[in-house]
Amino acid sequence: MIFKNSFHLLIDNFGLNFKLLLYKIIVGALGIALSAAFLFPTLNMIFTSDSFNEIADLFGEFFKALISGNIEFLQGFADALHGKITVFLSFLQEKTPNVVFFFVMLVLIFLVTRFLSGMGNFVFGKLIGDKMSSYSKTSFSTAYISNLGRAMLWQVVYVPITFVYDICMLALCYLVFLILLSIISSSIVASFIALMFSVALLLVSQAVKLTVFSNAVPALVCDKVNLRTAFKKSFSFTKERFASLFTTYLVTALLILCLNVLFAFASFGAALLITIPMSYMILICIQFVSYYTYEKKKYFLTESQIVAPKEEKNRENYYDDFEI
Repeated sequence: MIFKNSFHLLIDNFGLNFKLLLYKIIVGALGIALSAAFLFPTLNMIFTSDSFNEIADLFGEFFKALISGNIEFLQGFADALHGKITVFLSFLQEKTPNVVFFFVMLVLIFLVTRFLSGMGNFVFGKLIGDKMSSYSKTSFSTAYISNLGRAMLWQVVYVPITFVYDICMLALCYLVFLILLSIISSSIVASFIALMFSVALLLVSQAVKLTVFSNAVPALVCDKVNLRTAFKKSFSFTKERFASLFTTYLVTALLILCLNVLFAFASFGAALLITIPMSYMILICIQFVSYYTYEKKKYFLTESQIVAPKEEKNRENYYDDFEI
């Protein structure tokens, strides 16, 4: 029900996708400009090095071996990769000052762009919240300015926490990939199983993150609570509620991955201009629909359709509590 209502809400507010796309392009352009200024020299040095090109060639041969079934190559892939990485790390050790500067700036630029992108998500959540509470159309600029302080406060806390979490999960997925390659006897089976479990683990980790923080932004936007109360609302789960919300986010994350990859190949990347902002918007819609559902709040799904809590469906006047 949450996913179905979120999808209907997404379609009813489809025009927001294009505004979100424009915002993401602006943030992306800023990130590219900063990267070009601070990262390109070191990046160019790394990409043109022989040790890096050897790793890239090895991965190219790995995917070719997967397709062709070259068992001999796949059996020695883990050892070959370890050797190439050792040589590459030795090269980086010789360029320690450049590498340290590169990674410091990379982390800073990533955090800045993620901070700005997250502020946009917060504001678009406000626009969705206004539609659900009173079916009012708030302008993006008005919502951005009026929620600037609240959005910045949320991002200052949320971005560092999720950054560390994502790095740990990526490291764990890579570790699982290497372990499965080494312990499964058949190399072709090992390669597919390693990739499968690594991607599955990544999807599960993202679903857990989305589930845990799901209620925070809607609580800040809809009820205007403080940050501590928002976290308390977000972390207060019943067993059934967590399982339902986790399943919704897991299926949604899988659909987002499949649709973006499929549409990217089918349209030579052009469809990503639609699917990427839609991916963000459906997650925002799920946040707010789940919050309204579990908080037992009525909301507008469309202009002529109102969703009320089960115990309130027998009441005659659905419009009493709306801010019209």
